Amino acid sequence: MLNWLKNKASKSVWHTLAVLIVVLVAGPEVMISIELMAMVELVGASTFVLLYVSGVRTFFSNVFNKFKAFESYSVFFIPTLESLKQMPFLALHAIPERSATISFICLIALPMPCIYLLKMV
Repeated sequence: MLNWLKNKASKSVWHTLAVLIVVLVAGPEVMISIELMAMVELVGASTFVLLYVSGVRTFFSNVFNKFKAFESYSVFFIPTLESLKQMPFLALHAIPERSATISFICLIALPMPCIYLLKMV
């Protein structure tokens, strides 16, 4: 058992000496490498998230452009924040007419057959 402990202690001394020699030879570059490793960890994660966020944003910008083209003949526009601060009721004009009308008709017309079928059963 004592030989095992002596063997481990001698290996750890050599490992410690090797690390000290590397630190002394490398100098301040050791700290720079540690900072760079931390930077890679942070930038790697944020770049990964940014990749997916930009893809989702690109997809929804295409959908939003098609929606604006659908609503092109109504008075649908998105007012700026400064305009909304001056005239809060301007937000009523941001309601898309066609989409609001279609959703209202669907909200009324689709439950009617369901109610009718439930009363028959």
